[in-house]
Amino acid sequence: MTKLDLYQPDYEKRSYWLAFLIAVDQLFNTLFAGWPDETISSRAHREQIEWAESLINALFFFDRQGDIRHCELAYYGELAREQFPIN
Repeated sequence: MTKLDLYQPDYEKRSYWLAFLIAVDQLFNTLFAGWPDETISSRAHREQIEWAESLINALFFFDRQGDIRHCELAYYGELAREQFPIN
């Protein structure tokens, strides 16, 4: 069993302000040659940028599911298409 198998997706609608902050995050990621619909956290995990992932995980120390920390959660959220509107 992998960590991805333990991941619990959250398809609840995001608040306006959280969605806005995620959009700003994605904009900055795109400005630095990242994928347009990916957050900096997800990119740090996917590209294994250890210094960035460590820094971001420290800032978002409260965002975790067991052993899965923020950047890895963001990456799994992208894989699960959590941000995709269901309605």
